[in-house]
Amino acid sequence: MEPKITVFMAAYNAAPFIEESITSILNQTFRDFEFIIVDDGSTDETASIIEGFNDSRILLVKNETNKGLQFTRNRLLNLARGMYIAILDADDVALPERLEKQYNFLSTQPQIALCGGHAEIIDEHGVIQQRKIIVPTNQHVNMYMLFCNPFINSSSMFRTEVFIELNGYHDYVISEDFDLFIRFSEKYEVANIDEFLVKYRIHGNNITLKKSDSQIECELKILGNMQKALGMSADANLLNIHLELFTSNIKLKHHFDYFKLLKTIKLANDESHRFNVEQFHKFIFQKCIELIKLQKANKKALSWYFDSNLFRWTYFNFKQFRKISKISLRGIFS
Repeated sequence: MEPKITVFMAAYNAAPFIEESITSILNQTFRDFEFIIVDDGSTDETASIIEGFNDSRILLVKNETNKGLQFTRNRLLNLARGMYIAILDADDVALPERLEKQYNFLSTQPQIALCGGHAEIIDEHGVIQQRKIIVPTNQHVNMYMLFCNPFINSSSMFRTEVFIELNGYHDYVISEDFDLFIRFSEKYEVANIDEFLVKYRIHGNNITLKKSDSQIECELKILGNMQKALGMSADANLLNIHLELFTSNIKLKHHFDYFKLLKTIKLANDESHRFNVEQFHKFIFQKCIELIKLQKANKKALSWYFDSNLFRWTYFNFKQFRKISKISLRGIFS
């Protein structure tokens, strides 16, 4: 019989951490899974560590040479037999009930094609850190993708048939997972469950901590695709401003440009209806509030708050108004 879940791990020179990662899957409360591990041409002891496990659910596949993440992850297109695919990176750890919680969620929510959850953070020694990764769990997760990646790759589980329909991962250096999640969200509902599912490891060799020119170029391309899907015209300046918001590289001198971008995004969605219009208005307005609150003093703060292109009286919040009034007054008297 085919397994309910295909758990997938791409591994490259992961010897220091992969044993703990594999063990965390084998110890899951949910047992009906296959575990596909692709060794991407490792030159350390990764393969021998995997071979040391005696569990029939593990399928070890070896790339002859180092092929990279896109090629390695896309081996799922031919190998996965489960109804769902659960991803775990080779240095992260799945909490014991992770698969059970996600399987139950997706089984009872047939309209949702992709789900994830929160993560604890551990260091290279496995010590849990005080900081945690809390992902958005409301019904607007797809909107958050305009300004961040709201999914933790190692917590993601998605429907295999949709993964195949979307032709797997595309060539976006280090951002392959984010691009895939966007394409899921463009055709289907996506969600995060309000549960801690994994331990996310931060260490000196984390590939996601290293920003390259190629990755920045890919992020710009992905953001450009999202703008196009909204119906926006190509604008290099707004695209670069969008990248600053996406990477949280906020520059106070660009606040006017940020508001211009948000208004352009909002107006484009009014025409395209990519997102529910009323819900998207509220979402963009709250994004404006976040930006205004980053100002310590700005006499234009109140005028931004009441901008007719963004503000509706039904959005009025006295606590927000008081905070922004203080920012505006400081700007007047500073």
